[in-house]
Amino acid sequence: MSLLYRSLRQLLRLAVDLYFVEIDSTGREKVPRKGPVIFAANHPNSIMDTVILGTQVDRQIHYMARSGLFKNPVVATIFDRCGVIPIHKNPKQDGGSNDAAFASAYEVLAQGGCIGIFPEGQNSLEREVLRVKTGTARIALGAERANDYDLDVKIVPVGLNFEDRDRFMSQVLVRFGEPIDVGEFAATHQIDPKQAVVELTDRISDELRQMATHIEGDRVRRLVEQIWSIYGRELLENMLEHRAELEREQRWDFDDLRDGDIADDALVDDLANDGGGRGLRTWLWDAVRSTDAPREDLEAKLWVQKRIADALTYFEEHDPDVVRQLRYRVWRYLDHVRQVRLKHDFYERPPETLSSRKEGAKFTAYAIAFALPAIWGFVHNFVPYQLTKLAAVRAPDEAIRAITALLTGALLFPLFYALYAGALWWSTDGLIWPVVLYVLTLAPAGFFFLRYRQRLSLYRGRILTRTMFRTEQNLVDTLVDERRQLVDEFDKLRDRFREAQGLQLDQRLQLDQRLQLEE
Repeated sequence: MSLLYRSLRQLLRLAVDLYFVEIDSTGREKVPRKGPVIFAANHPNSIMDTVILGTQVDRQIHYMARSGLFKNPVVATIFDRCGVIPIHKNPKQDGGSNDAAFASAYEVLAQGGCIGIFPEGQNSLEREVLRVKTGTARIALGAERANDYDLDVKIVPVGLNFEDRDRFMSQVLVRFGEPIDVGEFAATHQIDPKQAVVELTDRISDELRQMATHIEGDRVRRLVEQIWSIYGRELLENMLEHRAELEREQRWDFDDLRDGDIADDALVDDLANDGGGRGLRTWLWDAVRSTDAPREDLEAKLWVQKRIADALTYFEEHDPDVVRQLRYRVWRYLDHVRQVRLKHDFYERPPETLSSRKEGAKFTAYAIAFALPAIWGFVHNFVPYQLTKLAAVRAPDEAIRAITALLTGALLFPLFYALYAGALWWSTDGLIWPVVLYVLTLAPAGFFFLRYRQRLSLYRGRILTRTMFRTEQNLVDTLVDERRQLVDEFDKLRDRFREAQGLQLDQRLQLDQRLQLEE
């Protein structure tokens, strides 16, 4: 790992740790510690994807980047020092050739290095993996052929899953899959190179869609998000209970469960063992950013959303009227909730738990006691925060908003802090310690203001809901009843899908047994 790459990696890791509330990685132990490796990842967030992947892997990654990025001489120099390989997206239109790029990739792999590729070839939507192109397979098999098929190249599929790729202080889940042994396709490649490339590309696509949450179709994704917001947490609890019941009955073993797409063993184990040691580094970051409150498990959320999408896909094929009616009922319910400016999850709680006098007094005391540090954070961070937000909003492409915000913030916040520090140093006749202490408060105070504002907003929502319970009981009863009917419908569809899924799995197991007997 070069000195420049290592230095940039540390700086970027600091930046993303501040920008995202949490970056969690699963399967990192599957990444080979040595030998030629190609990381094949989905591409939902433009340049931010390279930053996230690079900070989660301890080996230097030589990314293959669009040649147009090398037009800037400064960028070209940095990329060259970091081992980035320029590649033409459309060689015929660009008037160039990718022969040199492929040769460079072969050389990196021959030396036991790592290549980073986004096989989709373009930015994808959140929760969807686009068609995988053949470039990754051609590079892997080409490198093997150039080394007499004795290189032992591995392709590691990587799923980059963003809670919300545009939102500051959101979560990221990075999944590393089992390495694909390119040598398995060597024999086919020697006889029919095109067929080998197709087979390896299909394998990469399948693995990538397992690591990156893939929900095909914008309408389906939107409905999945809506159902999750209403029913997701209840469904998660039910699915875990159902999975435990299947294990107790010993109807299927772990491999059968995974083949049936009922649950992921590693995920269920992680969920069951959640709450382990958090580590000093995580605790420190949470303290600085005021993010120590319990937060939603992104992996569990994605797991449930994928199951919801699978169910919707099944019913779209076997009973499309059910999906049409469900889409309308969900839209109508959420529209009713929006009209009264409330959150539907409040309706599932007894009104006395929403904002009792004791709780009201507690929040009032909180608002008063911490007003000064919140104001301190607001005053010193408002201008750079708004400028960063403006730069992100004006980004030419939605997929580069996050990296625009990250880089703009990394420039503006230190600049403004330096200006504030210079003004204080000048006004105190050069005393250094007051300036140091002052600067150390600025970033934590800014994060604290965001947390303070969030808690006050929550309190306001509880007051509004409690008021609704007292003054508009009939309206509340109507919304509660509407939600209850929706949940009942969700439960029925869940049971129908589970029964159909179980039948399909039983049929597959019986077929496998017959084939084994015939052999």
